[in-house]
Amino acid sequence: MKKYLVFDLDGTLVVSNSQIDSIIYNYLEKNLNSESVETARYYIENFQWMSLQELFNNLIEDKTQAKFHRDKLTEEIDALQNQVQFFDQACELVEKLSKKYTLFLSTGNSDNFAEDVLRKWNIYQYFEKILGSTNIMKSTQHLEEFYKHIQDENFYENATFIWDGTRDREIAESKGLNFIHIGNDGTDQYEISEIKYIETILPLIK
Repeated sequence: MKKYLVFDLDGTLVVSNSQIDSIIYNYLEKNLNSESVETARYYIENFQWMSLQELFNNLIEDKTQAKFHRDKLTEEIDALQNQVQFFDQACELVEKLSKKYTLFLSTGNSDNFAEDVLRKWNIYQYFEKILGSTNIMKSTQHLEEFYKHIQDENFYENATFIWDGTRDREIAESKGLNFIHIGNDGTDQYEISEIKYIETILPLIK
């Protein structure tokens, strides 16, 4: 049996908030020139793993200004936390699974957003380590941080990644992790339509 579960947040545990994209684009249009906005749109649509800091570093040469805009936009996104809704049975499953597995969370949202949302829904304590993309972008770097934290040389072979985005597949495969895709589109070996069905598929992953 696998020992570790690595969860994505948006689209996996919580219903993705369509307002986030609008907030990002509105902020960019108000604060950057049209050429930079188009460049940002390209990055967002093609590199969903990219953190806001990486995004602004690619758009603004002055790193102090890049950080300023990252922080201002993060504040606007974090304000959405009161509107976040978890998928049916997600919170109950997190608590239940934490009794059998060590849980981790990796998200493209900010660290504060992830931590505050989990605390609000009273499941923060069930995760061994939580990483947002404020300082370390969501990528293989998150998995490497989990590996270093748990100090298990067999972490990657004993972990399962649970996600809904295409980029997450690449992250999992790069480290040899088994993964469960939230979304029945017939592209992956292990797929479920919603997180509430996870217990039907976990026993199948050896």
